Amino acid sequence: MREAIYRSAASVGFWDGYAQWYKLWMEHTAYHDRTLDVLTTMAEPGWTVLDIGAGNGVLSMPLCAIGCNVTALEPSTAVRGLLYAKAFSRGIDWINVDDRKWEDVPLHSRFRNYDLVMACNSLHLTCMGFDAGLDRIFQSGPKRAFLVTELYEGVKINTSREGYTLHFEEQYETESSFAYHDMKEAKAHGTFKKGTALTWQEELDLRSSLTYQDGHLWAKDTALVGMFWWEKNSMQR
Repeated sequence: MREAIYRSAASVGFWDGYAQWYKLWMEHTAYHDRTLDVLTTMAEPGWTVLDIGAGNGVLSMPLCAIGCNVTALEPSTAVRGLLYAKAFSRGIDWINVDDRKWEDVPLHSRFRNYDLVMACNSLHLTCMGFDAGLDRIFQSGPKRAFLVTELYEGVKINTSREGYTLHFEEQYETESSFAYHDMKEAKAHGTFKKGTALTWQEELDLRSSLTYQDGHLWAKDTALVGMFWWEKNSMQR
């Protein structure tokens, strides 16, 4: 099921339309908490960082806050709007935002030799596909690479990388629930995902699947997430 959802989301146009739902999810989830714990523990001030598919800056902003020089790749205009709004609300005006897709970025000049290149649930959205997108990270020659991805059925991570050592790996289950303010909002989200209006039966099924809690209607869900951190062998001498 998740794999099918990811395939439908593998376009910039999808995210331009989905940004409002992504914003809603981000406002009510602790999905990234464990990832942020690891990232802010491992990263150091002054690092140059490339964030592939940065979204609203959930990983980029904390690194900016500790003094990293972050370039955020985010091709969706609507999602970039969320990123700019988040940066403004935090008083961060030194993040570099790039509107290109990962597959369109040339692997030379400033896109080589980053202290850290990271991707969180974004490589499967590239035109080249997950494996080629991950290969390209290592082709760019970063000192460190950090991958965060959901481990749905069929996902296999090639952790053996020439010139790199897997320094850290962890799998954990996290909540990935959606919270709606009312049924109208839940129906609108369901309609967007389907592409057409919900049938009477589909609306009934949606109502029965939601749980009322803390003033919201919740579509409860969890995800199995994998984190992988590699370091260039020359960094370990």
